[in-house]
Amino acid sequence: MRSLLAAILALFLPARGAHRAAAPPLPPISCPPAPVPPPVITCPHPADLITADGMPLVRPYVVEWERERDEHDRRRLQRERRRAAVLATLGQDYVPVPWEVAA
Repeated sequence: MRSLLAAILALFLPARGAHRAAAPPLPPISCPPAPVPPPVITCPHPADLITADGMPLVRPYVVEWERERDEHDRRRLQRERRRAAVLATLGQDYVPVPWEVAA
């Protein structure tokens, strides 16, 4: 049993002490030459011109807020028109109150 374990360990573990085999020298590694960096290009645009190539100029949350505000205004105006139509069938004039208009 001990000799079987010793044989398996000898296969997977390196030798110990002075009996360790000397490592052969590593072959020299030839590296390809480093690529030449591209030349520095100065900006062809004037400093006061901001270019946004493909970049959105407005943040998405601002656009969403404006969209919700416009939707709210559209719904409010529709409610006012419906209210005016219902009151007109009853023979009354509809005058919107200031706090409903400003909402």
